[in-house]
Amino acid sequence: MEAPEDLAYWIAWHRSPKMGATRFAHLRRAFPSLKDAWHAKAIDLKQIGFDDNLVQELILHRQQTNIEKSWQQINELNLNVVTVADDNYPNLLKQISDPPPLLYYRGNWSCLDYPALAAVGSRQITSYGQQAVAKLIPALAQSGLTIVSGLAYGVDAACHQATLQAGGKTAGVLACGLDQIYPAANRYLAQKIIDSGGLLLTEFPPGVMPLTHHFPLRNRIIAGLCRATLVIEAAAVSGALITAKLALEYNREVFAVPGNINAPGSVGTNELIKLGAMPALTADDILSAYNLTAATPAQARPTLDKLSEQILKLIVDEPLHSDDIARALSLPAGDIIAKLTLLEVAGLIKDSAIYISRATLSNKPGGLATLVPQC
Repeated sequence: MEAPEDLAYWIAWHRSPKMGATRFAHLRRAFPSLKDAWHAKAIDLKQIGFDDNLVQELILHRQQTNIEKSWQQINELNLNVVTVADDNYPNLLKQISDPPPLLYYRGNWSCLDYPALAAVGSRQITSYGQQAVAKLIPALAQSGLTIVSGLAYGVDAACHQATLQAGGKTAGVLACGLDQIYPAANRYLAQKIIDSGGLLLTEFPPGVMPLTHHFPLRNRIIAGLCRATLVIEAAAVSGALITAKLALEYNREVFAVPGNINAPGSVGTNELIKLGAMPALTADDILSAYNLTAATPAQARPTLDKLSEQILKLIVDEPLHSDDIARALSLPAGDIIAKLTLLEVAGLIKDSAIYISRATLSNKPGGLATLVPQC
């Protein structure tokens, strides 16, 4: 399969040395196209602010890169690519300060059309953490949320597994290339996610290993994809706290499971609550942020028709009035209200006439932003 020309240059630039999200965005603004940037002279690259050493590295990268072979590798690994310029790039992720220019993925991209919840926590999950996952995650997944986590040991893996067992949708965000599933012990889980209609995604090209500094970058994607982040267990120093801090910076909801004040694995979550995070005691505590209600144990998620899917996709990012939905879909208001009523009865939305948004945590001095260092 031949790569669309524009996409081929996106991939080539994305694999360039020191080409992070901010620098990539600057490159896009500075040239009419990424193809033009690829063929630009050294002096042109210097004129947009790249220093001599970086320009030399980029020129060498261009000389060593076979664009067709790079695309062939993507195909051979059965990967898909979405760019920040594509219509189906997640809107919430696009709103953060440094959205990944490219996302590589396997599986069902439409998982991200549903409201998403980041569920994260310690790699050393305790029996209490397992109980919290078992109590909260199945109910959240069965109520229509896509559960997003990092495919790591402990809480992450438990959240993915609980979602799959509940028949829900889950997305795993990796800190490495999709051909380098990490940890290796979770390869079976990764394949099960795909086989069950879920999604694996990463901003890192094939062949990239899970380096230490990749994990905070991965965490920003987890937080950026979701309207809310749930921290189930976290010690005083934890990557999950970085995810919570990023969620706050993105003006998203933060929830935490309270725990024993003497338990090391609950120090971080208790501190989050102390600093303003909302305690997560039941699934409804979290679902209220999505204008959803918990499905009862006997309540199966209905098969949705096209109009229902369109409506749910529209309200992923923000609450909307029924009139706004009717205008967006170019349909009579009466048809929309009738469908909203059915969705409300099914427990997939809350208040089918007008959607009430919930205030998010304020990024105020002394609040959650002080809990973890800047990353």
